[in-house]
Parts: sequence; structure tokens; C-alpha cells
Amino acid sequence: MLVVKASVRPSALEGLGLFADQKIPKGTVIWKFNPLFDIMFDPAEVEKMPEDQQELIHRYAYLSKNTGKYVYSIDNSRFINHSATRANKIEILHPGEIENRSIAIRDIEVGEEILVDYRTIDAADAESSEVYLDT
Repeated sequence: MLVVKASVRPSALEGLGLFADQKIPKGTVIWKFNPLFDIMFDPAEVEKMPEDQQELIHRYAYLSKNTGKYVYSIDNSRFINHSATRANKIEILHPGEIENRSIAIRDIEVGEEILVDYRTIDAADAESSEVYLDT
């Protein structure tokens, strides 16, 4: 669940993105797993879903390196886009938690898009050779 103020807007990178509505200082927690807002799906469960639901999971969820399950956030954090070169947050596993927390790796200014390198959070992307992951 997002723990900072942010909103969804058109992104120059891809469709919609998540943009900071407040200054986010380096080291600030941006997101942390909350089972009330972040739903986990076993990959076998996803395979049995209708195609439109599978597409939703594959587009907006990530395959957790920690649990091996898809994590789908029902808040706007699902709109965080990828950048290998301009990521401004990292994922750190906090003791006692099952999922990584997202932490700002530098100050993020109001109006700036919040970005992550998908390969650091998504087990499928970590193994992928898709060209878009290099940008």
C-alpha cells in the first residue's frame, strides 16, 4: 500500500504513471505490503482465471521474488512504471515482513514520476530479455 501522497497521470514512458504529490526525501518508505490492499495470487490460481483476469494480473501485478506469488495492489501503486536508468526507488526486505518495502533512493520532487526497475521486484522480469527492460 502506498504510504506517500501520489496520483495517477499520463506518463511519457508508458500509458499512465504514478507521480509524487509531495516531496519524498531519500530514505522515505513509499510502499509497504498491506494484506488489506495488496492481494496475493498463486501462479497456478492465475492460470485458471479467465483470460481477461490473467491479463490484468500480468499487466499490474508482479511475481514476488520472496513468495513466488503475484502481488496485485488495489491502490494506485499498480501504476508505477519501469525504468532501468531512472529508477528512484528500491526494494528492501524489512525483518518480519513477507514483501519488500519500497524506499526512495534519492529525493523525489513533487510532480516527478515514481519509477522502479521491474527486474528488482518481479521474478519473471528478472529472467526476461525483453528490450523494454533495458530502458
